[in-house]
Amino acid sequence: MPTEIEALVLEHLERVLPEVPPEGIGLDGDLVADYGLSSLNRVLLLTSVCAAADVDLGAFTAEQVAALSTPREVADALAGHAQKVG
Repeated sequence: MPTEIEALVLEHLERVLPEVPPEGIGLDGDLVADYGLSSLNRVLLLTSVCAAADVDLGAFTAEQVAALSTPREVADALAGHAQKVG
């Protein structure tokens, strides 16, 4: 069962990928290769989940954002910053 932050990431990813059924989206799928997200869509995804998780987007460098390749990595990065903020 996904953690709260993992579920949040999956929920926001489902909004970005309306053509993919929710059961077709997993935590370990590649955001680019499997789901076809552009770099802009990855930033938009991170922006929306940061807002929902009350994490400052400024906590991430451009390099860190570029390195996030799966929903699980996004969730893990958010969880690390949420712990620092909370």
